[in-house]
Amino acid sequence: MRFIICILLFVVATMASISYPYYDLNDAPALFEKFIIEHNRHYKNRYDKLIHYKAFVKSLIDINQNNAAQSGAMFDINEFADYTPEETENLFGFKL
Repeated sequence: MRFIICILLFVVATMASISYPYYDLNDAPALFEKFIIEHNRHYKNRYDKLIHYKAFVKSLIDINQNNAAQSGAMFDINEFADYTPEETENLFGFKL
């Protein structure tokens, strides 16, 4: 019985110490440039880059909101963070 209580306390302590990412939107331009380098992104022109930047900022907002809910899932920037809704729909076959 003590063993189970110790395990439960360990799990609770571990979950409490998890820090969920939060992104300051003022850092979005620098985060986007870092994202472009890390994911080897190339855009057709300035307008295309702006469209994907806006999608990236929307992803940051969604990440912050989802992590604030602390549902047990952790959200972060990934390779899809600059996808527009149309690109996401084409990739996954449904609207998110």
